[in-house]
Amino acid sequence: MIQEEFVAKILEVLSPMPDVTAIKSKDHIVLYKDGVMFGKIIEQSVLLLSNGNKFVEVDTELVTRLLRPKTQLDQSDCDAFLFKATKSWWLAKSKIWTISATKEFLKNI
Repeated sequence: MIQEEFVAKILEVLSPMPDVTAIKSKDHIVLYKDGVMFGKIIEQSVLLLSNGNKFVEVDTELVTRLLRPKTQLDQSDCDAFLFKATKSWWLAKSKIWTISATKEFLKNI
């Protein structure tokens, strides 16, 4: 599968999560929502931010199942992927908020 098709399919699965965008970086695609980076696409792999502040690859079997034609797509696979992506976004958003809140707090003392 061509990289553009792969990214388009992942964005289609993520479509219930509004405002997700994919931006091409030097050697990978970066997933953003509301200006917050929460994932990466490298070749045919999807990596999402984890609790350990690292990008962890989503199970290859799940990603493979997500690439099936829409008629063969299992909703539980889409839901599992959306859950992981949403969790990653909230983790990333909380880190951004914490950093900006800390900076604002420090400016006021």
